[in-house]
Amino acid sequence: MTSTTPAPQEPTLAQKRAQLAENLAKTDRAQFRRQAKTTPPPPSKAVTLEDHILEASDDLLRVSAGLQSVLTLLDLQAGDIPDSIGLHALLSPLKQQIDQNVDRLQALV
Repeated sequence: MTSTTPAPQEPTLAQKRAQLAENLAKTDRAQFRRQAKTTPPPPSKAVTLEDHILEASDDLLRVSAGLQSVLTLLDLQAGDIPDSIGLHALLSPLKQQIDQNVDRLQALV
């Protein structure tokens, strides 16, 4: 019996490069936000919850961008290295979880 559902479309190389550029831009924005803080709070002043949330989301965005870069490299080498498909299958859900958590954190701010 044949399946009637269409096969998922594989992203093209141009789409993968665009996604990589978008992730790098997210990382750049996160670093800019961190550097935009003019002066660090004095040690006696408590750091706000918002500052902790922004720091955590910035860290997660950097990890997400790094994972996306690895996933893109694995996609590009999928034909040459058979193990890259398995690694991609392991790392892709982790990246999705990180992205979902970043979205949830940023919704709090």
